[in-house]
Amino acid sequence: MVIHTQELLDVAAELADQENMRATVKGSMKGALMCGAGAFVGGLVGGPVGMAVGGTVGACTAAYKSRGQFKSVSYIILNEMTDRQREQLADHLRRAIADIDAGDVMLAVGLIMGNPNMQKAILQTVVRFVTNQMSLTIVD
Repeated sequence: MVIHTQELLDVAAELADQENMRATVKGSMKGALMCGAGAFVGGLVGGPVGMAVGGTVGACTAAYKSRGQFKSVSYIILNEMTDRQREQLADHLRRAIADIDAGDVMLAVGLIMGNPNMQKAILQTVVRFVTNQMSLTIVD
């Protein structure tokens, strides 16, 4: 049975939406550094109270600057991957669900959506691919 690339990607995107998976487009390290720097400067200027205020200001600044830098994994799969990346992900997914024996695509999709183990295998494959191949970080 052949499951087409787009059908696999649609299933993976739907599962990623169900799990509310998001990825950072840019590293979260900058945000952490802003929080730490704010707390450090605040502590130097105002002692313990200044540290609290500086950390709060740093955290708010980091949150403001990180707007739009988190995207849903389903959006990335369906809209931002190159054709080559989509094919690679589909190949990884085909290997992950190779033991499905279904007569047609709709039956296969039904088996995947009704089988928590298959869903877990697909989600793990998506996470590995997005993390290793696209250098993005999955956030909860």
